[in-house]
Amino acid sequence: MEPFALTVTLAICSLIAFLFLPSRIANRRARIVRTLTTCLVGIECLLAVSIAVGLTAKGVSPQSISLVEGWGDLGLDFDVYLDGAASLMLLLVSFVGFVVSRFSVRYLDGEKMQGRYFRWLGFTIGAVSLMVISGNLLLFFVAWVATSFGLHQLLLHYRHRAAAHRAAWTKFAISRLGDAFLIGALVMTYRTFGTFELSELFSRVRDLAATSQVTASHVAIGWLLVLGAVTKSAQFPFHTWLPDTMETPTPVSALMHAGIVNAGGYLIIRMSPLVALAPAALATLAVIGAFTACFAGVVMITQPSVKRSLAYSTIAQMGFMMLQC
Repeated sequence: MEPFALTVTLAICSLIAFLFLPSRIANRRARIVRTLTTCLVGIECLLAVSIAVGLTAKGVSPQSISLVEGWGDLGLDFDVYLDGAASLMLLLVSFVGFVVSRFSVRYLDGEKMQGRYFRWLGFTIGAVSLMVISGNLLLFFVAWVATSFGLHQLLLHYRHRAAAHRAAWTKFAISRLGDAFLIGALVMTYRTFGTFELSELFSRVRDLAATSQVTASHVAIGWLLVLGAVTKSAQFPFHTWLPDTMETPTPVSALMHAGIVNAGGYLIIRMSPLVALAPAALATLAVIGAFTACFAGVVMITQPSVKRSLAYSTIAQMGFMMLQC
């Protein structure tokens, strides 16, 4: 499993490396950039299939694979954490990313800024994928923020449109609020458990649950994680940005609706041992999810615009997801 983990990580890092490619050069070499992006995402998808099949066929327990050892005492090693949820989400993200990349080739063919578009598309897909397989909370947070940054750049693809600017900056403000919640959760997690490594953290949480010694700090961590997830997945009242992002290219909307807004739900699933220490937070999450699903479902059928109707449909589905979490 380690060779596959290393290879898929290299593919993801290659996509993230697009951050350092100037848009001016990307636009001049648009054909090369779009081909490279599509190929890298396709390779990642094939490797994700191999990892998912390997974990399913062999019934392998969750694995924490250290790829780069750093400052171990601070929990800053570059670890990959692979289990059923991570492999499934990696497969989903890479497959949707590949389809979006292929569709974008024709959708933006002839546009002057398509090189810049594919640069940020590759970066965003790589950031989401890195977040999914992160075995370290700090690495998870970096990928979380990078995902938001990449999406912000994609939302500003048509910079001359005022509506695109309004939607992008509204999303930016709400995302920073979610980042603050997640930072608070990370700080309290390290102060309480003394580690950022997911495998070690989950082990300590299991020991804590066995002794039933849950404190106010543990409950606060659960609340902060829930609030971070709610802001990321466009739950009421943080949903307003999603229906206004219709000025972005259609492939970006597809990636956003099918992949990126699921990050909040993935946060709850990934950190479920910690969130479970705060039953009231979970109950509140269920209420918010149920209300969002009903509210967005009603609003959806009143929208004259098909795109806005689909946006509210996505919000409703995210509400159902939070209810199930």
